[in-house]
Amino acid sequence: MAGQSGGLIGTQVTLVKSSGGNNESKFTSPGTWSPCAPGTKLLDVVIVAGGGGGGSTKGASKNTSGGGGGAGGVLFIENFPYTPPSGNKSVTIGGGGAGNAGASANGGNGTNGSNSVWGCYTATGGGGGGGVNHPASPGYQAGSDGGSGGGGVGALACGGGDSNQSDASGFPGSARVNNGGSGNTSPGDCRSGGGGGGANAVGGTGSLKNAGGAGLPLGDFFPSSAPFGDSNVVGGGGGGGQYACATAPTMPSVRPSGGAGGGGDGAVNSGGYPCAPEPLTNLAKGVNGDGNTGGGGGGGAKISFIAGTPYDRGADNSGADGRAGGNGGSGIVLVKEKNHLIAPGMWNINEVYEKVKEGDWSNSF
Repeated sequence: MAGQSGGLIGTQVTLVKSSGGNNESKFTSPGTWSPCAPGTKLLDVVIVAGGGGGGSTKGASKNTSGGGGGAGGVLFIENFPYTPPSGNKSVTIGGGGAGNAGASANGGNGTNGSNSVWGCYTATGGGGGGGVNHPASPGYQAGSDGGSGGGGVGALACGGGDSNQSDASGFPGSARVNNGGSGNTSPGDCRSGGGGGGANAVGGTGSLKNAGGAGLPLGDFFPSSAPFGDSNVVGGGGGGGQYACATAPTMPSVRPSGGAGGGGDGAVNSGGYPCAPEPLTNLAKGVNGDGNTGGGGGGGAKISFIAGTPYDRGADNSGADGRAGGNGGSGIVLVKEKNHLIAPGMWNINEVYEKVKEGDWSNSF
């Protein structure tokens, strides 16, 4: 930089000059993104894949519950340089994975969610929660790998699934994902399933606190696109299924929480006692993840038929003792045009000084 009056800023520093307000685009279904205004600019892009479905059980010899589905992978790409004529970007919105149907079919893991895509960048679908199809192989299962991993089934300490979402090329730290929580075999913890991983936290370990991992708040980054998702939070993991211990003649009255950001609550189980605070048809099935959040589905729970009470298996549980996991939530894509002109080169320092005072310059890119 030259002297104090009228100096120049050299090309070794890239500066960004503001050129007006921001434009935002929100995609909850497939489409094509194109810039709202002409010119070279910076973009913030969030790509959220579909969440994984919750796991469930069938014919398990041990009291146990399914793992929560992992949240869909979240890519948060900040300051993406868009220079015309780069062209439009194709947008794909991933669907949520199906929760395992439990006793109405075969028990086992929930299905992974589907990928979401913006241009050449892909967010990976969340992993399905672990389940049981006893005595058939593979029996007790870990949570599936995915964008964020699914929680493990609540037996034999089955592990949570791993996150397999990579950062977007050229944008380190852009992947906001976590692993699922492990299931738990301890009788005191009732062999509860692990919570699915979320964008901001790992899934809870199978216990009486087996919540899904929390998602990523985005309202401050995309205010014009609000409301979206679950209170403008995306990527919450599904809560693990919870089994109420047979040694206690009570039943939890609150479901294991899905992670903020659309994660579905997990199921709870009667443990064979007719003391449920509400019918088992409302409690023994995992809750679906919220649409357009990438939230994971809640894990299902094993239930016991109680003769002479209203707590029967229900139409989808005929002839066995498991209930379904919740479905994962669909994804979303958000794009913000910051309407900042990328302005490298030589600038008069007096002009820069005035623009800095006005808040019209940044070295963020």
